Amino acid sequence: MTAAPIEGFRSLARALRLSPLAAMLLFVLATLDVAAFAFAIVSLIGPDEAAPTQKTDWRPPSFVSPSSGRAPAASDDAQTLSRPIFWKSRRPRPQVAKVGDNAAAGSAALAGLSLAAIVKTGGSTRAFVVSAESPEGRWLAQGETVQGWTIADVGEFELKLVNGARSARLQLYPEH
Repeated sequence: MTAAPIEGFRSLARALRLSPLAAMLLFVLATLDVAAFAFAIVSLIGPDEAAPTQKTDWRPPSFVSPSSGRAPAASDDAQTLSRPIFWKSRRPRPQVAKVGDNAAAGSAALAGLSLAAIVKTGGSTRAFVVSAESPEGRWLAQGETVQGWTIADVGEFELKLVNGARSARLQLYPEH
């Protein structure tokens, strides 16, 4: 009895001149259409209303752990309140330059310099330096000068500067 529908499908595929792969694809698509139609009918009719709904005792998790008690108020955090994030007068902390030779003279000369970024693209490496000459900052490469200091090397996290016999380093992430 199952051979009759299969044989009927084969004869229909031969009559329409379909390859076996195309016939199977059409059969699968027709099956998916029937399944989608059945799903749409069940969705329109809806679920059985006589079935009882299950109630749970679920509650959302608490943000305060029971062992720590009540969370501290935001007004208790003096560090955050002393430097609010969105405040007109907020400025980043100045970066401290590490100086090699002649520490006192070099640190005074580098006081207006800070290293904001280092970018390596292809074979070139550039550093974004903010100085008193250009407070908006500018991109510099090895060999260029800023405030009388020549960039000797642009490292991964630091900038080496020379001025005659003096040398200094500006770090991207100064150690605290």
